[in-house]
Amino acid sequence: MNGIERRLRFLEIYAVVSLLVIGVLALSGFTRTTEKFAEIDVERLNVREKNGQLVMVAANSERMPDPVIDGRTWKTERPAGMLFYNGLGDEDGGLVFGAVEGGGKYGAYHGLSFDKFKQAQALALVYNDHSGRYRAGLQIWDRPETPLSDLLARREEIDRLPDGEAKTTALKKLDADNPSPTRVYVGKNDARESEVTLSDDRGRPRLRMIVGADGTPRLDFLDAGGRVVYSLPDDASKKRK
Repeated sequence: MNGIERRLRFLEIYAVVSLLVIGVLALSGFTRTTEKFAEIDVERLNVREKNGQLVMVAANSERMPDPVIDGRTWKTERPAGMLFYNGLGDEDGGLVFGAVEGGGKYGAYHGLSFDKFKQAQALALVYNDHSGRYRAGLQIWDRPETPLSDLLARREEIDRLPDGEAKTTALKKLDADNPSPTRVYVGKNDARESEVTLSDDRGRPRLRMIVGADGTPRLDFLDAGGRVVYSLPDDASKKRK
């Protein structure tokens, strides 16, 4: 075998071996489904379905995505946290948290929320602290059936109107026709009381059960103007007399 034949033979063998190595690497890349890491640093983590549909995001404040409903997004500032998406691509709730400090004061917020279909949060666990005066509890909202994307589009139309009575009236009507009142609050209020408040469909408290900071219990019935019309145990004691 002359020199040229030996070189050709060597190249043939090299080509076959190279193809085998590439094939093994490619196969291992397709078949390996899990990786184990001792520690990983990221600014944003996306979890997707096999079809690419986004189902969860965990990110810092700079990389938190904008809210999205019906494919429509809008700008808003958000603290770091985790967001969830339903099978239609709409944001469906999430976990956010943050704190600021300065001038001898601080503010802190944590919230775990669950959104109504195509709307904002319908239920949330919320902690809101202003230098020690804080509320922490369960809050439930009554959201309209109109998709939030439609309401935002309508508000943008109204915002483009010239300032004046017509614009003010249109904004008030939009809010009046699509109220989002708090209906239930169960938790601790910033007066250090345990509180259960039930409100009507306009967000007006109508029944409030309180255990004061001193341990005194009270049950108040309120009218639409917020005035206590009956209270226990005080009014019951008066009737017994």
